[in-house]
Amino acid sequence: MTDRHLADAIRARLGEESLGRLHRLRRRLWLKRASRAAWPIAIATLAVLALLQLAARIVALEWIAAGRLVVVGLAIVAWAGLAWSRRPSLVETARLSDEELDLRQRLGTAAELVVAEPPTNAAEQAMQERQLTDARQRLMTTDMTSAFRPRLERRPGLGILAIGVLALALTVWPNPQDQVLRDRDAARAASRDLAERIEDVADEVEREGADTDDPRRRELLEQLRRLARELRENGADRQDVLARIGSVQEQLAKLTDPQAAAKDAALTQLSRELSKAATGNESANRDGDPEQAAKDLEGVKNRAGSMSGQQAAQIAEQLRRAAAAAGAQQPDVARELARAADALDRVADSGSPQDRQQAADALQRAADAVRQANSNRQLQRGVARAQSALQDGARQVARAGQPQAGASGQPGASGQPGASGQPGASGQPGASGQPGASGQPGQPGASGQPQPGSSGQPGNQPGNQPGNQPGNQPGNQPGNQPGNQPGNGGPG
Repeated sequence: MTDRHLADAIRARLGEESLGRLHRLRRRLWLKRASRAAWPIAIATLAVLALLQLAARIVALEWIAAGRLVVVGLAIVAWAGLAWSRRPSLVETARLSDEELDLRQRLGTAAELVVAEPPTNAAEQAMQERQLTDARQRLMTTDMTSAFRPRLERRPGLGILAIGVLALALTVWPNPQDQVLRDRDAARAASRDLAERIEDVADEVEREGADTDDPRRRELLEQLRRLARELRENGADRQDVLARIGSVQEQLAKLTDPQAAAKDAALTQLSRELSKAATGNESANRDGDPEQAAKDLEGVKNRAGSMSGQQAAQIAEQLRRAAAAAGAQQPDVARELARAADALDRVADSGSPQDRQQAADALQRAADAVRQANSNRQLQRGVARAQSALQDGARQVARAGQPQAGASGQPGASGQPGASGQPGASGQPGASGQPGASGQPGQPGASGQPQPGSSGQPGNQPGNQPGNQPGNQPGNQPGNQPGNQPGNGGPG
C-alpha cells in the first residue's frame, strides 16, 4: 500500500490532526537519517579537499578553485541522493516512533488497523475502536521535540574535526605555488596585450600594401598573425612566449635591410626631385611622396608624344641628375631613370614616333620602379614596427608578475644602466664645463644628462655609490672637480 492510500485511511479513522503529527514524526526521522548520511560524505569531501590543497603545494594547479567547487558540488549531490533514498514511509515512521517514544506498538498497530478489513464481530469492532482511540490520544499527547533528535557520534565527529583542521591549514597557510600562478596570469595578460599590438601592426602593414602583391609582405603578415594567435592561446609560459617572440624576431631579421633608413630618406628626396623635374614646379610634392612622383612620371609619359625636343632634353637632364644623386641608395630606380633620360635624349635628337614610344615605355618603367621602391620602404617600415612591438612586448612579458623595485631600483640608480655600473661614466663629455656634471640626477659626473630613477641623488652619487666611483671605471675624475667644471654649480 502506498503512503497516499495509508494517509487517506489515517485521515478517515484517526483524524487530520493525527495525520499531521505523524507527518511531523516522519520529517524528523528523515532529518535524522539525512544528517547521519552526511557525516561520511563530509569526511570524504574534506579528505579530498585536503589532498587537493596538498597537491596544489607541489604543482601549480590553475584549476584548484574550480576543483574545490566540483568536489563540494559532487558531495552535495551525493548527499541529496542518499538522503532521498532514505526517506521513510508512514508505516516505517509509525513503527520506529513506537520504539523512539516507547508507545508499545500503538502507532504501528493503528497503521495496520486503519487499512485492514473492518471486523464483522461487534466485540472485535469495539476492541479495534478502543485501540485506535488510544493510539490517537497517545499521539496527540506525545512531545514531538524529543523524537528522532540528530546526534553526532564521537568517532565521525573527531574525524571531521581533524580533517577539517588539516584542510583549513593547507588552505590558509601561504602556498609557494601561488606566486607561480600569479606569474602565469601576469604573463598571460602581457601576452594578450602583445598579441593585440601585433594584430594592430599586421593590420597597418596590410592596409599600406593593399594595392601590391609582395610575397615578403604576405610572409610578414602570416608570421605576425600566427604569433598573435599563439600568444592568445598559449601565453601562460613566460619562457615559451619569449622563445616564440625570439623565433619571430629572427625571421624578421632576415627581412630587415640594414640600409633601410638611408634608403627611406633617399627615396623621399628623390620623389621631390622627380616631381620637380616632371612638373617644372619647384614646390611640387614637398612631402616627397613616391606615389605622387610615380604619377608625375606617368604624366611625362603621357606628354612624350607631343613634347618638344627642348622640353625632352630639359627633363632628361633633370632625371639624370636625380638618378645620379640617388644611385647609391636606390640603384634600381636610378637605373630606370637613367634609361628614361637616355630615351628622352633620343626624342630631343630625332623626335621620331618610335623614340617617343620608347621614351614613354621607359618612363613607365621608371614610375613602376619608384612604386616598387615605395613598396620596399613600406615593407621595411612594417618590419621595423613589428620589431619594435616585439622588443617592447618581450620586455613587458619578461617583467610581468615580477616585483617592481622602488625609485632606487629604477634605471639610473644603483646597478641599472646609467648608474654606478655604466661604462664610461668618468670619461663622458661634461667634465669640460657642461652644466649639471654633478648636479643633474642620475649621471655620475658625466654628460650632465638626467637619468631616470636616481632617487633624487646628485650626479656624482648614483643610488648609494659615491660620485668618484662610477661603476667599473676609474673613479679619479669625479664630477665635482674644480676649475672650469661647474660640477657643484649645476642645478640639483
